This record gives sequence, C-alpha cells and structure tokens, in this order.
Amino acid sequence: MSHDPVAALGFDELVPPQTVNRRSAREVFVTDHARLGAHEFAIAVRIAHDHPLWSDQQAPWHDPVAMVEAFRQAFVVVRHEYLDVRRGTPSAVQQVSLAVPGLGAFRADGTSPLRGVIKVRVTERDGTFDIAGDFLVGREPAMTLSFGSILFPRESYREIRSYQRARRAGDVGAAGDVKPVDPELVGRRDPANVVIGPAVRPDRYPLVVDRSHPSFFDRDYDHIPASLLIEAMRQSALHSAARSGLRTGEAALTRAELDFGIFVEIDVPAECVVAVSGGPDALTASVGIDQAGVRVASGTLELTGLHP
Repeated sequence: MSHDPVAALGFDELVPPQTVNRRSAREVFVTDHARLGAHEFAIAVRIAHDHPLWSDQQAPWHDPVAMVEAFRQAFVVVRHEYLDVRRGTPSAVQQVSLAVPGLGAFRADGTSPLRGVIKVRVTERDGTFDIAGDFLVGREPAMTLSFGSILFPRESYREIRSYQRARRAGDVGAAGDVKPVDPELVGRRDPANVVIGPAVRPDRYPLVVDRSHPSFFDRDYDHIPASLLIEAMRQSALHSAARSGLRTGEAALTRAELDFGIFVEIDVPAECVVAVSGGPDALTASVGIDQAGVRVASGTLELTGLHP
C-alpha cells in the first residue's frame, strides 16, 4: 500500500510559535507539514472556533479571511523548513489572491475548529517567491489562494525602511487617535477588532492601528502588517455596502485580488477608500489604502450575502 503523506498529517498539536514567526501559541494555526514533491507541499492547519479575532463575527461561519493568515504561516514553514531560507530574513507580501468556490466548508457549529490541509506549489526566481494552492476541508476544495512575495537581504531592508520612514514622516504629521466605528457596522462583535474609524469623507475611512492588538501585532513590525490592511479593506467595504442593502453581519469575503506597494507606516495617518457596486446579495468593492498622498495598496473584493 502506498504511503499518502497528506492523509498522515496530524491536527492534534500546534507547531512551536517560532516556526511560523509568532509569539503566542494562540496565534499558531499550523499543526503538521510534509513535502509532496520538489516544489509541492502540504500543511495541516487548525483554527480555533473561539479565536478572539477570527471567530469574532456575527455570521455562523468560520471566517474565510482567517485563511490568509493560515496561508502566510504555511509559506513561512515552507521557506524555512524546506527551501533553506534563513530565519529572520525580511520579507514583504506583494500580491494576494483568493477565491471561495462555496461556503459550505466554512460552516461553524460554535464548538469545532476549522481544520484542513493547504496544498501549495512554490516558484522561486530572483529573490521572489510565488506560492499558490488550495485549502481543502476533508476532500472538499474550500478556497484557492496565492501569494507573491519578495525576500530582502537584511542590510537592504534596513536601508529601504529607513529611507521610506524618513520620507513619509516628513510629508505629514503623526497619526492621531481614531475612534473605531460601531462593531455591528462592520460585522464584528468586539470593538477591539474594528480597524476603521468614521468616514472623513464619503467612502473614505481612517485606519485604527492598535499596536497592542494580540493578533495583528503578535510580533514586532516596523510597518502595518498586511493582515490589518486586508481587514481594513474588508471593513470599509462592508460599511459602505450596507447602504446598498448588504447585511454586514451575514456577509463573507469570497474573492479578493490585492496588490501591496510600499510599506505602510504605523505612525503616519492612513485611509481606506472604497467604491462598491452590485446588489444586496453580492457586491464588488474597489479598495485602496492611501498614506501621505500615495496609494500604497489597492485591489478588488467580492462580498457575498449569506443565507444559512
């Protein structure tokens, strides 16, 4: 009988936090991993049903966006455990794409974790890594994802970040305190997980950046992490989509095509601008993150109304 490395993956024990560049075990999703071929890998993941960020939603579903973080962790495992990339090598996400073919695999019962296997293929060229694959729950395809990222030599990263910080900080004043919007307006329960403030102009929302947030800032960052930017895009889209009849507490992000340009500074004001189109059950949102007069991230989201 042939050995199936995917079937042999376990879900019982999480890998040590440092394996996925986390500090807290609460933020670790990877439980096991295996090499399937020269450029193909399988990573088992488990996301707790009561995770303080990724279970904090009104809809009765595991949050598909949690898989962006799970996929990031899978990428960390692959590059360090199998591709001989030195730990601590700076990296940056440049593109993220995801698509959910159906939401059945994400249905939650309130007590069971979301668990499944990420199967990925990796392409490396000139310091960039493209990683693409599928998230499977049992045998059911639940999501397709892809990341494009770049790795930096340490000294190059320090030089780039020093230049960008100096230039951006010189353009505008420091970021002030922004009060978050009501959680219900963006499909959340806990105010601590709201990352946008009231619109400063129609469909333009300032970012709320809480460096003490246990999920977004589980490790040291000298910039706003992509996970917070994606959440700001989603929350901005939900807030604006409510005017089109979308029930924000019963909607899921089912597709995204996102590009990230230069790093987004933590201590400089940033805003998410959004334009939505479509009906009450399915909307498309064009989103962008602006900082100091520069569009630093942009893309398209699709939101689907849920009908349990």
